[in-house]
Amino acid sequence: MTTEYRHGDKHVYRHIAGEHLLIALHRDSVAPMFAFTPTAAALWQQLAQWATTDGLVAHLVGQFEVSREQAALDVEEFLEQLGAIGALESRAPVA
Repeated sequence: MTTEYRHGDKHVYRHIAGEHLLIALHRDSVAPMFAFTPTAAALWQQLAQWATTDGLVAHLVGQFEVSREQAALDVEEFLEQLGAIGALESRAPVA
């Protein structure tokens, strides 16, 4: 079974003056503000709905000039970072 991910509702994304920012809505957040690269912003948008790592990797490969291997590493690192700041939800699909 493949785990699915989506962003939580404790942070909001804003694109301000060319910067991609994730801003915590609560003061108890580990990271009150988190800067995104354009690639990370594209992944965040995909995480508005439940998505698998394979789907996120395919999205990066389709949108950016990146190898599948590099995209997989980027997705894994991004999901770990979101998890560390409490901005990610996950679920295992029901069989």
